[in-house]
This record gives sequence, structure tokens and C-alpha cells, in this order.
Amino acid sequence: MKNKLMFISNGHGEDLMTSKLIESLLKETSLELDISVLPIVGKGDRFESLPVKILGPRKTLPSGGFARNSWQNLLKDIKSGLLVNTFKQIKELRKHKRQNELSIVVGDVYILLLTGLFLGGDIIFIPTAKSEYINGHYKIEKYLMRKYANLVLPRDQKTKKDLVENDIKAEFNGNLMMDCFEIKNIDFGLDPESIKIGILPGSRVEAYDNMLDFIKVIEELEKLKKEKYEFLVAVAGNFSISKLKNKLQNINWHIKKKSGKNVKLQIISPSGMSKVSIIYNGFGDVLNQAELFLGMAGTANEQAVGLGKPVVTFPGTGAQFDYEFAADQKRLLGDGVKFVDRNFVNVAYSIIELLEDDEEYKKRSEIGQKRMGERGAVTKTVNRIKDFL
Repeated sequence: MKNKLMFISNGHGEDLMTSKLIESLLKETSLELDISVLPIVGKGDRFESLPVKILGPRKTLPSGGFARNSWQNLLKDIKSGLLVNTFKQIKELRKHKRQNELSIVVGDVYILLLTGLFLGGDIIFIPTAKSEYINGHYKIEKYLMRKYANLVLPRDQKTKKDLVENDIKAEFNGNLMMDCFEIKNIDFGLDPESIKIGILPGSRVEAYDNMLDFIKVIEELEKLKKEKYEFLVAVAGNFSISKLKNKLQNINWHIKKKSGKNVKLQIISPSGMSKVSIIYNGFGDVLNQAELFLGMAGTANEQAVGLGKPVVTFPGTGAQFDYEFAADQKRLLGDGVKFVDRNFVNVAYSIIELLEDDEEYKKRSEIGQKRMGERGAVTKTVNRIKDFL
């Protein structure tokens, strides 16, 4: 008889973590597993290469999972079918009630509630949305964890301590995000004499507007400090070169198409001092090779900080990386992040400060690594899942 498991995930970063857990679980057990995945946000494309059943409506809504960030985002999602989408997801859970011996919920307490109410069974809950460093869990959320979760695996030691003090069975086995990238030692053809700065534009539609902002920062950086810069832009697989080109058509930079395996496009500043490389399938190596980062991302910013690479952030104009989100991320990651107002000159000054002040860089690097924890959380989490099978 196969062991039935269902993974419920509500976010793009959560889908990535969930897929890594499934991959590792399939490798680490000899048991026959019948695995289903219900992606609450988006289409769950990341699971298509895995031997799992992908359930639910698989619809992408305008906010990209950030409906709770503003009333405007919520209203857009409702108009695009949020309520119908949610009803279909509940129907899917109810259809599998009592069929699943174990569910692994990766995301926020909202999907823990859905799983507890409409699916039942044993539940391992991996809360990714909250931390005691920023907005700790409310009393009602802790009540729901006690009620529905057999085990809670929070994202940091401080949150685990708080949950245990509230009579919740919780353990800290590391942060799954730190196992969600691979360093392959890719050669990007970089000039050994250049200053290497990473760029994390995010994985949603605002990534293209974010790139325009980053280019304005680079222009200010060139004015302040004349050096040879290479910017490594780690983009998601769905990032469109043609959309980026459309955004860049009004700037006076040279656009050079590349036919390499990883570098698909290079953008060179009018002065020739700065070269921006758009890189696919090399995220871990971008994290490894860049000295520091400009970031308007969620998970990717946290992973960079976890590797000891400080990230300079500023509020964007899109639905995800607004002021509130950026400020929360700063509280979460402490001085691993340098949060600057939306002033491109100030952002450029912050980059120079980190490049020139070794003590400041080291302090921020160590804080970031401590906040995120070491790699290895996937293996530890899979071992706990196997304990329930």
C-alpha cells in the first residue's frame, strides 16, 4: 500500500521549498509514496517535473499572492476570480478528506486552517510568512497551530522559542530557503579586475520596472565612483527578454544579445564602465560570485543575506516590494539588509559604503548568516516527515 501525502503550498518561494522537500523525500525513502500537491497561489509549474499529482484550479491572480498587502490588490484578485478560486481549492481538499494520512503545509496559517478544516489527518506545518523578528504570530494563529498541527517547523530559532513557550510542538531545523539553490561553479566570463554586484529584480511582473530602477542606481554609482562594474542579474525562468527590451528602449544603453547557456543578454552603460548580464539557471553562482546585492525580491534577498552577502534595498513601485514589504524584510534580516529610501543617489552611496568599509561589510555579513541559519534544513525536515510515515 502506498503512503499518501499531500503538500499544500501558497507562494512562489513556498513552491520552490516544497519541490525541494519532495525531491529529497523521493530520494531518501524506499517507501512507495502517492504524493499530491495543491498550489494555492499560481499554477504550480515548478511541480510539473516531479512524479506528483498537481491539484486545484492552478490559476494566477493579479497580486501574485500578495492580496493581503493592500485593499487594491485584494479587489483586483476578487475581480479576477479569487472567491471562485478559493472555493475550488476547498472542494479539492474536501474531495481528499481521510484519503491523506499526512499533509505538509508550507506557507501561512490561512492554509493551515483550510487544511485542518477541510482535509484533516496529521499535519506538519512550515510557517514561512511570519517570524518573531517582525510580526510574530497572533494568539488566534497559535491556537490554530495547537489545534491542527502535529508539528510546527518555523523559519528561525526565535520563533521556535516563542511557539514552544505557547505549548506548541515546534522544532527549528534550519531555514528551507538556504537549501533551495545550487552552486555549480559556472564561469560567466567575468573580468577578474571588476567589482561584481548582484541584482535580484524579483520573479513577478514588476521585475521589469525594477530593472529600470536598478539602471538609474548604476548611473548614479558611475557618477560617484568611476570603477569597472559587472552586475549579475539572476532572473527566474519565466523572465522575458523581449519585455525587458521593450522597457529599455528609451534608455541610452547598448543592448547586446548573447547566445551563451546562462548569459542571455548584456546591457552596457554609455560610459562603458558598467556591464549588466541577464543570467538564467545560475542563481546559486550569482549568489556565490557577487560581493553584495541590489535587491527587490523576497526569497532571493533572504538567500543572499544567508550566504553572508549584504543586500541594499529600496521600495519599488509594484505590488510586491512596496515600502511595507521592504521594511518588514529589513526587520526580519536585521543589518543583513541596508534599507534605503527611494532615492537613487542614496542607494548608490550605500553601495559604495559597503564596498569601502570592511568592518561594516563584515558586521552585516555575520548578522545575515545568523538570522538565516546554516544550509541542511531540507534533509532534517525530510527526516521528520519520514517519522510520520
